[in-house]
Amino acid sequence: MTTKIPVNSGRSSWSPILLVVLMTLAPMTLAVTTVPVLGQQGAPREATFTKDIAPILQRSCENCHRANGVAPMALSTYEDVRPWVAAIKRKTTLREMPPWFIEKNIGIQRFKNDPSLSDEEIAMVANWVNAGAPRGNPADMPPPRQYADGTGWTIGTPDLIVSTPVLTVKARGADWHGEIGPVLTGLTEDRYVQAVEIKEVRLDGAEKITRLAGQAGDLNYFAVHHAGLHEVDPNDPDVYQTSSNGMANGYYIVYELGQNATVYPDDTGVRLRGGSAFIYTMHLHPVGKELPVRVDAAFKFHPKGWKPKYLQAGFLTMGQLRDELDIPANTDNVRFDNFYRMPKAGIMTSFEPHMHASGKRMCAEAIYPDGGREMLSCAGYNHNWVKVYDYEDDVAPLLPAGTLVHVIGWYNNTPSNPRVVDPRNWKGWGNRSIDDMFHFQPRITFLTDEQFKEKVAERDAKKRATRTTTQANN
Repeated sequence: MTTKIPVNSGRSSWSPILLVVLMTLAPMTLAVTTVPVLGQQGAPREATFTKDIAPILQRSCENCHRANGVAPMALSTYEDVRPWVAAIKRKTTLREMPPWFIEKNIGIQRFKNDPSLSDEEIAMVANWVNAGAPRGNPADMPPPRQYADGTGWTIGTPDLIVSTPVLTVKARGADWHGEIGPVLTGLTEDRYVQAVEIKEVRLDGAEKITRLAGQAGDLNYFAVHHAGLHEVDPNDPDVYQTSSNGMANGYYIVYELGQNATVYPDDTGVRLRGGSAFIYTMHLHPVGKELPVRVDAAFKFHPKGWKPKYLQAGFLTMGQLRDELDIPANTDNVRFDNFYRMPKAGIMTSFEPHMHASGKRMCAEAIYPDGGREMLSCAGYNHNWVKVYDYEDDVAPLLPAGTLVHVIGWYNNTPSNPRVVDPRNWKGWGNRSIDDMFHFQPRITFLTDEQFKEKVAERDAKKRATRTTTQANN
């Protein structure tokens, strides 16, 4: 029997007309106006680099924009930043940087490790640039960020790094799809994964990380367009071919170009086995110069002896379309819809659209067994930056058995989309990055009926406690 009470934080009643309007309109570009610096009364204080801008850059930009980072320039000091202030204003105003494409006026808004800038911060950056980008008092400068290693892992110092052999990507030619491995993980005992971050590492002969001059139309920000990590028994590496999760209940994750870290729920176990190995399914994309690359996977583990409350399912795709994907030439806002029925109750712990070059936008809506509907999240799509959006644990959607997950995607096959090679041509499904795909690949933790009821009760109790606290403070 399915519960009919609202189970998600912030669930609202959407009218059909409003749903159509929200799903049809593209995200609005915000006009930037002069606003007071946060925390000030009266006339706005002039923002400065050292006091106001540097903390934003350290939090949201430096993981890529720093010495030996993957971005084309560092943004760590005033001298680094000053030549780029006009570009910084433009990219942040358009919400193109940092690459985080969740639409802020629809659906759930709380995510782990969200690097995006608030409206106030975007306005502050614009005001600072318009004022001539003043440096400010050097004493206000925050201490420089410290990195545990040369690659600036956002999950902190890894407990384990597993690297592929170095692969050579040809300067020109067709995309390459193939397998490498098995590669031993080096892990000697079973551990539960707290977070994983995977990176393409571009190497010269001195093992120095280099940066290509990216041109978006060529999709050459990254040479590794995907790497699927299948956990296998090194003595029987073909096992994964008969099980989508590698070893029985084994670890599996897909890295895609420009992807951020995946942070798993605090109470959910995702296990990596001792003595296992990875088989990698690889998709390499030529970038105009011969390039040696490898893939590094960094893992943070829960403490030894930690026991999870729940176990998470393996890799899951929803709403996949193949032959049905029909994108005419020189056409924008081509829409497709598909559905996935939840076979049992579960928690959707992440939102991850997957499209390809023509992809523009994707939304996921929950249609509940009681007839209620909720737009979970919508995000723009850029196939140079395929992002994973991990919900904060207490707002991750709770989906009763029988819920329909409605996946909606839009495509832009016109010259206005710089990632489309030739918009004069029809587009359809294909494995190359210049082709297209349509599917949604969230992380799902399936629950028993009792676990689902318990989770709903926990959410309800927390809401009541929050209301009580708010009323007492007022």
